[in-house]
Amino acid sequence: MPETIEKNIEGLPEKSGWLIFLKVAMVAIFSIFVLRLWFLQIAEGASHLEKSYSNQYSSTLIPTSRGIVMDRYGRPLVENEVAFEVTVVPKNVADPTAMTTELASLTGASPKELMEKFKGFQKSRPYSPSVLLSGLSRADLALIESRRHELDGLSVELNSIRKPLKGDFAPHVIGYIGEISQEQLDGGAYPGYRRGDLVGQSGVEQSLEGLLHGKKGNRQMTVDSKGRMLQELSVEYPQPGYDIRLTLDSRLQRVAQAILGEQAGAIVVMDPRNFEILALASSPTFNLTDFVGGISRERWRSLNEDPFSPMQNRAVNGQYSPGSTFKIAVSLAALSEGVITPETAFTCAGALRLGNHSFRCWNRHGHGYVKLHASLKHSCDVYYYEVGRRLGVDRLAAKVREFFGLGRTLGLELKSEKGGLVPDQAWKMRRYGRGWNQGETLPVSIGQGYLLTTPLQVAQYTAVLANGGTLYRPHLVKEIVDFDGRIVHNSSPEVINRMAVNPEYINSVKKGLEAVVNEPGGTGRRAHLADVRVAGKTGTTQTVSLEKYQGYSASNRPYKMKDHAWFTSYAPTDNPEVVVTVLLEHTGGGGAKAAPLAAKVLAAYFDTSIDTNLMPPYQAQPDKPSGWKGDL
Repeated sequence: MPETIEKNIEGLPEKSGWLIFLKVAMVAIFSIFVLRLWFLQIAEGASHLEKSYSNQYSSTLIPTSRGIVMDRYGRPLVENEVAFEVTVVPKNVADPTAMTTELASLTGASPKELMEKFKGFQKSRPYSPSVLLSGLSRADLALIESRRHELDGLSVELNSIRKPLKGDFAPHVIGYIGEISQEQLDGGAYPGYRRGDLVGQSGVEQSLEGLLHGKKGNRQMTVDSKGRMLQELSVEYPQPGYDIRLTLDSRLQRVAQAILGEQAGAIVVMDPRNFEILALASSPTFNLTDFVGGISRERWRSLNEDPFSPMQNRAVNGQYSPGSTFKIAVSLAALSEGVITPETAFTCAGALRLGNHSFRCWNRHGHGYVKLHASLKHSCDVYYYEVGRRLGVDRLAAKVREFFGLGRTLGLELKSEKGGLVPDQAWKMRRYGRGWNQGETLPVSIGQGYLLTTPLQVAQYTAVLANGGTLYRPHLVKEIVDFDGRIVHNSSPEVINRMAVNPEYINSVKKGLEAVVNEPGGTGRRAHLADVRVAGKTGTTQTVSLEKYQGYSASNRPYKMKDHAWFTSYAPTDNPEVVVTVLLEHTGGGGAKAAPLAAKVLAAYFDTSIDTNLMPPYQAQPDKPSGWKGDL
């Protein structure tokens, strides 16, 4: 008995230690389970709930049909062609490198670019389908389907690609579409869009994106763990985009583009009765076909590095000194302010002396005793120096802003439209921190100095004169049409300002512009037509200072030192229905170079002939003279 008691007493500490260890282990294991349950259900509960839901339900967007862009007569300028796109759900891809490499080998896409896009989807939309590749053909589809077992997580959806009917027709106006960038998504201007979606990047494709894009549909369904559909729950069908009928006249647009050729410049054709844009040509240009299915990096780089900037729409965002075409605006501003009347005369002796500086007329021999009519006909600079000195830059600036909308954009349906620059004393103080000199007014009064306008704006003040004083908002959209062919919007002329000028004064300026084209000695005689009376104004603007001209003759002057040529016109003079404005870069001589081109456009509009006795055949300057790069 004592031995038994002794044995039990001796073994008790061992058993107590074991029990304590066992209890501690059980508590620890239970705590780990509790902690893990807390972590899964509380800390990561929302995430797992999302994953669980995504394994059961899936939402797929149904592509919509983009609206068609047409000319004023309803002729389509672009079309939608059936194509396919590859979408990916990143969480279902086991080996992204193998997938992107295989897809690239089948389609010719860049594996690096595919991987970059995939990684972006992994971060932003890991459980939802995103467009990895678009614009695929049926041949691409067949190849992908033949290797589907190696492309887990991918699916092919029916979609469409945007194709111009003729890639070189009005590319600056129509514009191109491209994949939406992350910057555009982050900017908030495209709600509902996702990575891989196509969006207008220029032209009306960009500015009217909200109308053209339409609304995507949505398909709700249950899926298995591999994303395969088990049951369709609901479908919201897509809404096609609106069709847009532009004001463009296809025939005139082609004529304007053909006349420009590869010469750097722009032609604007406008109806002065409502400011509808009939043609908007810019050169050099580019081909919209290059952007179908996505432009290559090499081609994009070549377009952007081209020193002649083919992507620039010179007609609406090229900003130039308007030269003597601006004398139209100066005349009307001065007449409205009572600074001159049509009978006010100044003497031109070839230059005007102001302080210690001599401001020259283009005619170094002078024009003699000059009134308004002759000042426009002969484009006398000294006359407008005198007018500008009396009017002052502030009054001049105020009037041309009010009458013609200069110095700002007027809301043309192109985001690339620029407003130019109308300087005044306050502007110079803000810009340079010093006051305005009277001598700076004189160059502005002949359309040079700090003054900048676009070809569209020159057409604007020409049209205001032509219609008797009304400034409308220029526009490119004529109608908006829904999918059923119903007109949901019909553009009507929007009046911005009516010019408060004596109608007799307006007629005096008109008569001066008629003389430019139709009277002996007029600077625009080469715009004369055989059967239609044309009014117009020439302009030639310096591109560098006079000091830089030294040592060069007109024939050997480097390309970038040559003057710009302007001609702006309207016809017929008794009842104007069309305005044609031409700008040519670095050709020199508005009357010699730009006026003949305007005559060709006008002849095409009126289906008449050019008076070849007054206009010798025009020889276009090459747009890229040999060795020009060294002359910049």
